[in-house]
Amino acid sequence: MKTKIFFSLLSVIQIFISSGFAATLYVSPSGSNTAPYGTLATAANEIKTAVNASISGDLILVDDGTYILGTYINIVKGITVQSLHGPDLAIVDGNHLAKCFLLDHPDAVVDGFTIRNGYHPGGFGGGVNIQDGGTLKNCILYNNQARDGGGVAIDNAGLVQNCHIYNNLASDNGSSGYGGGIRLLNGGTARNCLVTGNTSKNYGGGINIWTAGTVENCVVSNNTAPNGAGIRTRNNGLVYNTILYFNNGLNYQVNGSGYHYYNCCAAPALPASYSTNCISADPLFISTTPGSEDYRLQTGSPCIDAGMNLGWMGSIPDLDGNSRIQNGIVDIGCYEKSPAPVDTDGDGVPDVDDDYPLDPDRAFNNYYPASGYGTLAFEDLWPGKGDYDFNDLVCDYRFQTVTNASNMVVEVFSTFIIKAFGATLHNGFGYQLGGAINPAHLNVTGHSLTAGYITLSANGTEAGQTKPTIIVFDDVYDQMTYPGNGIGVNTGPTAPYVTPDTLSVAIAFAPGAYSYTDLDIAGFNPFIIVNKNRGVEVHLPDHLPTDLANPALFGTFHDDTNPAFGKYYKTANNLPWAINIYESFNYPKEKADITETYNHFAEWAESNGALYPDWYHDDPGYRNDSNIY
Repeated sequence: MKTKIFFSLLSVIQIFISSGFAATLYVSPSGSNTAPYGTLATAANEIKTAVNASISGDLILVDDGTYILGTYINIVKGITVQSLHGPDLAIVDGNHLAKCFLLDHPDAVVDGFTIRNGYHPGGFGGGVNIQDGGTLKNCILYNNQARDGGGVAIDNAGLVQNCHIYNNLASDNGSSGYGGGIRLLNGGTARNCLVTGNTSKNYGGGINIWTAGTVENCVVSNNTAPNGAGIRTRNNGLVYNTILYFNNGLNYQVNGSGYHYYNCCAAPALPASYSTNCISADPLFISTTPGSEDYRLQTGSPCIDAGMNLGWMGSIPDLDGNSRIQNGIVDIGCYEKSPAPVDTDGDGVPDVDDDYPLDPDRAFNNYYPASGYGTLAFEDLWPGKGDYDFNDLVCDYRFQTVTNASNMVVEVFSTFIIKAFGATLHNGFGYQLGGAINPAHLNVTGHSLTAGYITLSANGTEAGQTKPTIIVFDDVYDQMTYPGNGIGVNTGPTAPYVTPDTLSVAIAFAPGAYSYTDLDIAGFNPFIIVNKNRGVEVHLPDHLPTDLANPALFGTFHDDTNPAFGKYYKTANNLPWAINIYESFNYPKEKADITETYNHFAEWAESNGALYPDWYHDDPGYRNDSNIY
């Protein structure tokens, strides 16, 4: 069974932000092994080297790799040894020669490793031995062997938490063995652990508690031993919220006095004399099939909301990293069953993720640009350069694409805010969608057409076009009122300011016809129509004209369009007639050449965008504010 151990780089980041470690040391197979090991480049090559160089309070971060041991790693000071990227990538291998870790300090922590092939048949802890304090968490332990605690042995105090402990062996290579997965001698706690497939030669195939110890919210299953295949509790052993089921022998065995089981699930039923609120029904694991075991709980499991809430549960997640209490009462076992998400409209998208929780035909809003409005700005005297002030139409835009639960497009709402036009020409504006969209599959509403030179199909797309073409307006002078002086609107500082005009166009799509990827809204092709002459279009650089554009204008005056090379609407040195800025743009005032307003515009354009991609920012030396409206 491949078990997810909750571990995240976020935990490393949080350590740096909040904990105040004395120093951070690094371990990496590729480090230069140069003291004090303060970076990955100078990292120690062995964990033991960094541990020996550390002092209490230090953090040791271990890079990905397999660290093969000759002797065990001895941690007797208050340090944290933590993998950078979790147990699947950081492996400590005892090489069948020695146990892997010994912890003997209450503030010692080992976090986020796979620990395997540890070997200590004459003593305690094949993978890890915790003596008088220390914590092992977020680890995977397998194929380890010791007489006591094939996976983990805690002697007097310590904690093993959120670990998967499987296929370990408690054996002295003779007849003795205590705790195939975990052995608790005189104290210690096993919490939120999955203990499966372990074997003991004698006592406790999964867990053995000798004199004292505590087990909380564990799953103990498919373990083997002649005495207590699941768990053997002797004397002061306390077991809370733990599933003891489907072991190869007795699921539990007791001896001595002082032991007790609280809110556990075990078969046969635990006797009332040493149990409280326990159940014996099948826990209903998702799967117990060999090779594909999954010890999470099915819906309807009797272990759901049947445990005892304990104080640590507000801060410690379950083995999957989920909140330990989901519905007021903790579940029994190491996995918390999340309540089924509410999906009011039944479209398969939980209400919490659904922008339209009451509408089964709609699920998500997708915005482009994602974080606000972009700006389009045009120069309308193409194919001549004109005054090159890029204010003949300045228009903010944003698209809201509504998709269903399968991410198929339902509709697109496009919003355009006309901020300015510094032109005497009566220009129109539209945009074209990509060739993957059939115009016949659309229905367009909301355009403002007053000049009489645009012909629409019955569905609102422009007639005579092979690609879907939407004309938003056909005469900008009918959208914003000319203030009576100056050229155009909102381009001359001395002319009265006119409130920008907002237009919204809605496009309904045939149901299930196109995915959001098919739409490719980021590839939309905006253009202006110059002075009501339908054949004169101005597009963004290297964007194709529509079917109604007059190709005879290409290559005239300053235009250097060359369709054979995919070059459109550029001068010989790549200057464009239209720009698309993915944020709001401060445009030049009337007659202020953009190349003299934004000092790096020409370099950006002539380099095809390689230089100064941020040319429009208000950074030192980037612009001449006196030229900006």
